[in-house]
Amino acid sequence: VHHSTQSVNEIDSLKQRIKELESLLEKERESHHLDMERIKTENYGALEASQTRYQGELAIQRENFQRQVEKLKAKLESFEA
Repeated sequence: VHHSTQSVNEIDSLKQRIKELESLLEKERESHHLDMERIKTENYGALEASQTRYQGELAIQRENFQRQVEKLKAKLESFEA
């Protein structure tokens, strides 16, 4: 089978283009993977921060509740006395 020089060149340039696209795709995939990892890390940080804040709020509520209980106990004792 006889290929003209032009078609050989076309095939070569197509192969080259495919290689370029494949390497570009691979770079995109790596970049996307890194972005996903970064986002996961950032979200984890935000999640931890909100958990910490939530635990802080719970602790404050618990203290307030404890104070109310102590006040009620004191009131109760003053009635019993």
